[in-house]
Amino acid sequence: MQPNQPNPAQQEYANSVTPPKNKKAALVSTQGHLNFAEVRDGVVIMRDGSLRMIVMCSPTNYDLKSGGEKEAIEFAYQGFLNGLHFPIQICIQSRKIDLDGYLDKLDQMMADQPNPLLAELMEDYIFNVRDLLNVANIMDKKFFVVVPYYVIEEAKGNVFKQIASTLGGPKDVSQTDQQFAQRKSELVLRTNMVAQGLASIGVRAAVLKTQEVIELYYGSYNVDESQNQALVDTGGMTTAVVARDGAPAGPYTPQPKEQEPPDLYAAAKQQAPPGGTN
Repeated sequence: MQPNQPNPAQQEYANSVTPPKNKKAALVSTQGHLNFAEVRDGVVIMRDGSLRMIVMCSPTNYDLKSGGEKEAIEFAYQGFLNGLHFPIQICIQSRKIDLDGYLDKLDQMMADQPNPLLAELMEDYIFNVRDLLNVANIMDKKFFVVVPYYVIEEAKGNVFKQIASTLGGPKDVSQTDQQFAQRKSELVLRTNMVAQGLASIGVRAAVLKTQEVIELYYGSYNVDESQNQALVDTGGMTTAVVARDGAPAGPYTPQPKEQEPPDLYAAAKQQAPPGGTN
């Protein structure tokens, strides 16, 4: 071995610790790993150009229904699914309810209660709730239906292009304001159909607006933080975008957004052509 030649074991260790320069340059920001690019007018714009609208649904206790009611719900649900000409996604979000603040407030109210009988009843209630929390987790469940609109050009891609896009990461697909308005109009019609179908089953539906959609994503990606820190109004956010490549991040300037209609039917009427439909 030559005196100035490095030890092969040390050279191998250095190569394993220090990544190559090309790998350092390949690092991207955290936002680059998300599948959606923007939330505008209550519509989630995916990075492939497709759109999503999220409908929040009310639960129904199927087990408490009578036999005739259960049969009617099943037939209505079957007709609802058969009437759809596009796919939908049904999501259930479960979160553990934190009742510590609620119980602390009850303790304070019990201490300030002048009536000894009411204070004793409150003490029994607080004891029962704490005992219940020790043996079971009280969960809060929310139900959502995601209505998609896929871009036709993307649907025509073959399987090899899809595999290449998966390996290379999501690619942003740009679209004009006119294209977005046309696709949003079709998406609103689909969401109306879903809401009407859910109403036939006895399920109340409400379409999430921009702030509510962002709060849903915030709670999904930050489960622990969202329980202790609520999200502020997104219209007033000016936080810089976080980047990992070392370049200085520019300030976020929110784009002017059109006023959201009070309901979906008004939105569909605004997007309809002046001459009406044939």
